[in-house]
Amino acid sequence: GAFDRPLRSILVTSAQPRDGKTTTALHLAVAHAEQGHKTLLIDADLRRPTLHQAFGLGVETSGGLTAALSNGLEWRGQVARVEDLPELDVLTAGRVNRRSPDLLGPGIIRLLDEAAAEYDLVVLDAPPLLGFPEPLQLAVAVDGVLVVSKSGQTDRKALGAVFAALQRVRAGVIGLVLMVAASWSLMPG
Repeated sequence: GAFDRPLRSILVTSAQPRDGKTTTALHLAVAHAEQGHKTLLIDADLRRPTLHQAFGLGVETSGGLTAALSNGLEWRGQVARVEDLPELDVLTAGRVNRRSPDLLGPGIIRLLDEAAAEYDLVVLDAPPLLGFPEPLQLAVAVDGVLVVSKSGQTDRKALGAVFAALQRVRAGVIGLVLMVAASWSLMPG
């Protein structure tokens, strides 16, 4: 089955914006790092990146993913360290413009392969799956996909469309995270 091998890379997405995917990706990565596992958290939402804010990292802190993908992939030099979490590294989106999503081609697949060999877990925060091509491209490149939905707010039809799309590209779906409005009010995402 899909889960005979350990999950080294996980993509976190949602049906629509503000469903809590960034918060989920963040919590997953932090929890993993706190257990002493070397973790890389990547902001692959090159449309509305917000991960740098969560760690108080300026967009300028590192060139981020966009720099890594446009400069021939010296991604290790773009990784930011998180102060109180020695096991957590963050690759922010960097400076994005409307052409940035086009960068997510074969380069990101190579980056993921290299990162999965060096980290116990790589977590990607991706754009919402409906309406954008990148999350599906990325879903095929990772070991598993987590879909985040907001309790009582995410449209069931939209959610069905997400799972159908993931099935179509044969992505390994790990499961559905249901966000309950009252909890995890860390940041919009």
